[in-house]
Amino acid sequence: IFLYNDEGAGEEGYVPFLNIVEIDLENLNDSDRLASEKSKGNTNTVKTGIVTQIWESNHEAGKFERIHAVLNNSGSTLLSGDSLRVILSQETPEEPPNYYLYDLNFLYVAGVVKKVSDESAVRITNFKHPYPAMKGYSKHIIKYKRPLDGVTLSSTLYLPKGYSFDLENIQTDRKKSKLKKEKRLPLLFWAYPLQYNAASAAGQLRDSPFRFSKVTPFKSPLVWLTLGFAVLDGPSMPIIATGDKSSNANDTYVEQLVSSAEAAVDYVCNGLGICDSTRVAVGGHSYGAFMVANLLIHSKNLFCCGIARSGAYNRTMTPFGFQTERRSFWKVPKIYTKMSPFFTLHKDMRPILLIHGAEDENRGTYTDQSVRMFAALRSIGVVSRLVVLPYEGHRYRARESIMHCLAETEFWLRKYCVDKRKYSTSYDVAPDELRSATAPIATIATHIQPGDSQVNL
Repeated sequence: IFLYNDEGAGEEGYVPFLNIVEIDLENLNDSDRLASEKSKGNTNTVKTGIVTQIWESNHEAGKFERIHAVLNNSGSTLLSGDSLRVILSQETPEEPPNYYLYDLNFLYVAGVVKKVSDESAVRITNFKHPYPAMKGYSKHIIKYKRPLDGVTLSSTLYLPKGYSFDLENIQTDRKKSKLKKEKRLPLLFWAYPLQYNAASAAGQLRDSPFRFSKVTPFKSPLVWLTLGFAVLDGPSMPIIATGDKSSNANDTYVEQLVSSAEAAVDYVCNGLGICDSTRVAVGGHSYGAFMVANLLIHSKNLFCCGIARSGAYNRTMTPFGFQTERRSFWKVPKIYTKMSPFFTLHKDMRPILLIHGAEDENRGTYTDQSVRMFAALRSIGVVSRLVVLPYEGHRYRARESIMHCLAETEFWLRKYCVDKRKYSTSYDVAPDELRSATAPIATIATHIQPGDSQVNL
């Protein structure tokens, strides 16, 4: 029996592998014989579950390889003998996945692989780079510890064209490797919190530095590399349960969230010296948007602005639980209130852009969440903007909606992150080029001072 794993998570990230497992079917269920042989100290005669690795992704060559199908030499999926034909993909940070046909020959004797040969490769596809304008960015896996509990976290740091660093040298001699402050990059921090029952699981690395990064306008923040941003994509934001109770993770949600964000920003800006700590924006979708609002409220100006898409901000509107929280509002009302940005807003919050689909079907993030949040922000004078995309659900699909979302985000990042202007005290809407490009598409509401009304563009 042959088993393979297409991810292969480990200390160095994903390293896909192919294992062979030998099972003695005749003696598989013979528990009496197995017990007898073990009592005699003779375990070699009963071979059940002997695992031997016969292939692993070639990370030494800077490639990420993944097996998609295992065949025999006749092309069938029936496996036999000492020869396998596999279909695998190869990719690098600069080249998208392409598929190859490999003949994997080996000599398997007594549970030991004597010889492995995989030199005969036939290329099946020839996919080109889907976005050549984005060639030249660099991808780095970074690790750091959060101060709250010492848990090791990780993230994928992307740098725009012309900014490539040897992170090992930076870590050993940071003073020489740090950029001058005037040359440091603005940073976009894009994340999504996850809950864990153990710190060991929270510290796992879930990426590979050799994978090709897909850029989808709706999901991926990598499009902002073209504007000169560094992007911290998917930094670990674990919410870890304490003790034996997996249900109590959210009891310290805010503390763990803030500590994770502070550790990541401090490492990139002060530890590596790559980014400007005064120009760090935070963004997220759905539960990530909920995270954005909480970080802007509780992280003491760690971020200069935020982009929150399709989020929920008042947990009393989801009283029977949310995400992995199974306790109801009536059981832990203080936890619901503490986690809800709607109840903890303050006038010193940095600017926040709210984007939401007008017909959000997700029961935890109805559109009214953003509408009410914007009303609350207006009431205390926080610089804010609400964009409602017509006919869109929880995930935006129309080309017009996606382009409008990108235009709004660019406008927000340029004004409150890149330019670092003082926040205007007068009513302000999008610039003329954004207004004319999106006139019939969305309902826009921008607020600078209490008492301003909504404007439909």
